[in-house]
Amino acid sequence: MNQEYDYIIAGAGAAGLSLAYKMLHPFFDDKRILVVDESLNPSHNKTWCFWDNKTPPFADLMYRQWNNAEVSISGKRIKSPLNEYTYYCLRSIDFQEQILRRLKKESRFDFLESTIEDLSVSYGIPILQTKSNSYQAEFIFQSCFSPWNSSTDQPDYPLLQHFLGWEVKTTKPVFDDAFFTLMDFDDTFDEGIAFIYLLPWSKTSALIEYTIFSDELLSREKYEEKISIYLNNRYNLKPIDYKITRTEFGEIPMKDRPHKPWYDTRILNIGTVGGVTKPSTGYTFSRIQKQTDQIIRDLQTDEKPNAHSPSKTRFKAYDLWLLQIIHDHPSEAYHVFNQLFKNNSMDAIFSFLAEESAITDDFKIMSSVPYTPFFRAIWQTKERLLEI
Repeated sequence: MNQEYDYIIAGAGAAGLSLAYKMLHPFFDDKRILVVDESLNPSHNKTWCFWDNKTPPFADLMYRQWNNAEVSISGKRIKSPLNEYTYYCLRSIDFQEQILRRLKKESRFDFLESTIEDLSVSYGIPILQTKSNSYQAEFIFQSCFSPWNSSTDQPDYPLLQHFLGWEVKTTKPVFDDAFFTLMDFDDTFDEGIAFIYLLPWSKTSALIEYTIFSDELLSREKYEEKISIYLNNRYNLKPIDYKITRTEFGEIPMKDRPHKPWYDTRILNIGTVGGVTKPSTGYTFSRIQKQTDQIIRDLQTDEKPNAHSPSKTRFKAYDLWLLQIIHDHPSEAYHVFNQLFKNNSMDAIFSFLAEESAITDDFKIMSSVPYTPFFRAIWQTKERLLEI
């Protein structure tokens, strides 16, 4: 016999826990909510970063923040103040611990630590199946299963953002903790776009990641070799001069696919599987907050979630064009990035990437980068743009 709930949240990552936390609203006082995940133990395995021009969600949980950014292309460093935006970093362990602690005080929530075997619909009722039990609800919000059919739903530009990062503690002060390094490009890598991403926690500690936009992963040793070389070349640090305190690895989809909001009837996709990851950058956390805020508004007004596209049409086009350039012409993509950062303030770039810019601002951004790659991308992706 199925156990019944009003809502089931399948997956307790950034999307699932953000949605659950927002259900602390009085509107949901009389609702029964089940949160299910294979593990509900907070883990220090991820950092989520984003920028905001106002007080961010979960502001009290931010681990670090910066108001100065740095980009380096072909050995030339561009340091830029952030006057309108602040760049934030949130650790997954801090987020999970705080949110779970708060939710477990509320009787409306039940928690189940179990592998989710299947999500299905029977006679219009969504059902979550574990190995030992079934659970049904009015709606299920899921971030566990891809809605894409691997045999038919293939992107034209199947890029990944893949990275390996070290948290390091150094024996001497070397980092300028007033600046974070957004992208320090590796122009020796020609199979995609590669760069170092560095977040200094202090003058003697930092997270440093070797990040690649391409369609193939490297061996673990290759990422580590690149980080080791960078620490040596830029900071004159030998392995004896630092200790690796934590390692993280990640893969973020950067693919041209149409928005697919529903996994099945009354089962809504959220988070990355809900299409909120921005294809051209891989940033997700801020877009998760917008999606979950919209779900809460929908439930309060319509008593059901609705399918909202995460991006306006013009931003889908910009993302598609850049994906085509990175995938098919990575050397030209380097020139695009070079001119983008050289000719625009970091605030203007962040506004554009956050899809908060006016169309007149978009024209300024687009006119600041080489035209030819984009004219070609517009022509070559015209049919795909209609599909997505």
